[in-house]
Amino acid sequence: MKYILLQIKTDTTAVSALSNGVSLPNNFWFWLSIIELVIILFLVFKLSSKKKNLAFSDLNKDNLKKSKETDINMGNLMNSINNSSELYRELSRKCHPDRFVNSPNQKLAEEIFQEIARDKRNHEKLIALKERAIVELNITF
Repeated sequence: MKYILLQIKTDTTAVSALSNGVSLPNNFWFWLSIIELVIILFLVFKLSSKKKNLAFSDLNKDNLKKSKETDINMGNLMNSINNSSELYRELSRKCHPDRFVNSPNQKLAEEIFQEIARDKRNHEKLIALKERAIVELNITF
């Protein structure tokens, strides 16, 4: 009996609170969900606008077709992957400008060394630079 009276008393308190318009817990969760909805809509808008600015968004069929038709030198590619680092180390060691201090070939060695550093992943260019170093700097490998 006491339990029923206690329940009736709490129910009437809740009803009187609702009639006064003081529904705080429901009001709080409502506004929290509204704020979350606004944040989600903002993030979706931001994401959709970023898709327009992607680097690959301007690719069309003509550019893709042209890229498929380009010739790739697979021999140079495989040599560049496998052998360019060894050749680069050898050339940079032999053609380093510090080996030609106070000599007439110092400027030439600096130029060749800069080209070697620039093309350290291209096997064909490294071989051409090796030949150039042999001829112009009189280096033996």
